[in-house]
Amino acid sequence: MPAPEDPEQRRRRRALLRAHHPDLGGDPAELVRALQELQRAPRGAGEVVFVRRPRGLRRLAPPLRLLLRRSSRLLPRLARGRGRRPPRVL
Repeated sequence: MPAPEDPEQRRRRRALLRAHHPDLGGDPAELVRALQELQRAPRGAGEVVFVRRPRGLRRLAPPLRLLLRRSSRLLPRLARGRGRRPPRVL
């Protein structure tokens, strides 16, 4: 069984083992049943993380930056296509 992360869970599990362990005079079937019940107990959802997303014009800045970066790469390629053609080699 993996070690529980929560100190409260660990405390409850250790108290259960002390109360029902066969080496300490407890019933093995009762220990197994109690451990299974402890594993089925619902756990918390975990750590809550808040994420602030940019609002207003700040929200538009990253997509615009990406668009400008791509267009600056494409413009020289398009400009190369215009103008005179290179001489043909025979």
